[in-house]
Amino acid sequence: MTYWNNKRPGIVENVSALGIGKAIYAAPDGNKETARLLVAADGFHFKPTDFDDLVLPNLSFNSPKGTKYDLSFDDDGALLINGVKDTAPTNQGNETIKGNKTYEGQTKLSGGLQLLSPNGTVFNVKVDDVGKLTTEKEVSNA
Repeated sequence: MTYWNNKRPGIVENVSALGIGKAIYAAPDGNKETARLLVAADGFHFKPTDFDDLVLPNLSFNSPKGTKYDLSFDDDGALLINGVKDTAPTNQGNETIKGNKTYEGQTKLSGGLQLLSPNGTVFNVKVDDVGKLTTEKEVSNA
């Protein structure tokens, strides 16, 4: 009898059987009495071990409008969408970003800039139309 639960049995030449009748069954040891059901009228009967050697280089999805998207991973495990590394957006409202950051290129801030003094006082940094920088202590209405 073939043990199916933890390991997919190997195929034996001239012995293994795949049967089709009222259902599709597999009998690697050739014994139809202990064969495992694969597909029947009530659906598929696969086990996780049936997919032990399954390797998918990518998955393709279509959007509701029919645009095709390929999802895959690079060698570092980063998600790729159509071959481009996916990066999480950082434009969320009220977001706190921790850690040291290095920015290259131009960084534009609109809506203002606030800096904290060593004791935690908040200062608003402003620039006028000629480029003069000034700071103003934040006034709390609490």
